[in-house]
Amino acid sequence: MRRAAAFLVLLLCLYWTRAQGESGGVTGNDITQTEVQSEILAVKATSDQTNITPDIWAELKGLRDMAIEHSVELRTARARWRSWSRRFIVSIPAIQARLTTSESKNTVLEARLAASESKNAALEERMSSSENQTKMNASENVVKELQRENTVLEARMSSSENEVEELKRQNTVLEARMSSSENEVVKLQIQNAVLKARLNSSENVMEELKREYTVLESRMSSSENEVEELKRQNTVLEARMSSSENEVVKLQIQNAVLKARLNSSENVMEELKREYTVLESRMSSSENEVEELKRVNADRPKVAFSAALTDEGKVGPFSTDSTLKFSKIFTNIGQAYSPITGIFTAPVRGAYYFRFHGFESRTSMIIGIGLYHNDKKITVSYDTEDDIGHVTVSNAFVLELEKGDVIYLVLISTCGVYDDLNNRTTFSGFLLYAL
Repeated sequence: MRRAAAFLVLLLCLYWTRAQGESGGVTGNDITQTEVQSEILAVKATSDQTNITPDIWAELKGLRDMAIEHSVELRTARARWRSWSRRFIVSIPAIQARLTTSESKNTVLEARLAASESKNAALEERMSSSENQTKMNASENVVKELQRENTVLEARMSSSENEVEELKRQNTVLEARMSSSENEVVKLQIQNAVLKARLNSSENVMEELKREYTVLESRMSSSENEVEELKRQNTVLEARMSSSENEVVKLQIQNAVLKARLNSSENVMEELKREYTVLESRMSSSENEVEELKRVNADRPKVAFSAALTDEGKVGPFSTDSTLKFSKIFTNIGQAYSPITGIFTAPVRGAYYFRFHGFESRTSMIIGIGLYHNDKKITVSYDTEDDIGHVTVSNAFVLELEKGDVIYLVLISTCGVYDDLNNRTTFSGFLLYAL
């Protein structure tokens, strides 16, 4: 009877701790520090009534502690299992390992319970002489109650086993879905590798493509990150895959545009090459012409002069036509003009340009200047004073001269001209080209 009573007390402790662990009402520390105290007092009272020896009480306490530890471990494993099944992020092999560990612990506890039963059997033999019928009846009632509670416990254990089987079935489904997702990810990675190869090939063509492909690589990297996130969150996999496919379509469209632009650029490059060839030919011809002109100019005499009449002011009028002597020399390249005689002598046969300008400030004075080639009069320019007494004349010619021909200006008789520091009366000429 004492063995049966002790065993029933042990089963009651196991049932109570399992019920508390499944309901999540208290923690393992709460069990050992609060509720177990009342259980200890109850068992002590029972031991006082049934005369349980200290050895039996120590054995029961050890079994109770093992039962509490086993219940806490089962409750922790079940909480982790349920958390994993809700979030789908804990790997299946880890869960299986934990289940295996729990089963091995259960096996060890069963062995220890069997050893405790054998010890209880020995204790019952030692206590059988001191038991009485009244305590037997009380123990039988306790045994019946414990048997009823044990039946409930077995039903709950069966329910837990069914729950474990359901979780295993769900894990099998999850493994299949994870395998399918991994296959899709591999396909996406292959497609991404192909796209990267095409992008790298296009980057070698134009700098513009490099920038756009850099953007593409960034987008592809973003897509890969999204794919990694999809591995962890299966519920959003299809939406992110659709986003990646849309980006791939955009990239394909961009590649088509870039190919068209590349073809256009190649055509422009070919056209520019042809134009460059023509320009190079023309440049070579121009350089040859420039060299020829340089050679000709190097051989051609350099003739140019420019001079003003005088600083004295009034010149004329004279009774006869008089050669004007422009004494203020500004330029006299080739020394073809003589300021002493006022005559320009052609050093070579060629075409020459001549220009003169005359000024008169006296009132009632006519200005008249003639241009002569040798003894031939080319032109005579006249003008009379205006209301304020200022008159001017000017003219210019291109003349073909032989070597030794002379050009000079003549002040017509009865006419006057004026010059001063302002250089208002001038005579200029230069060789255009030799003939």
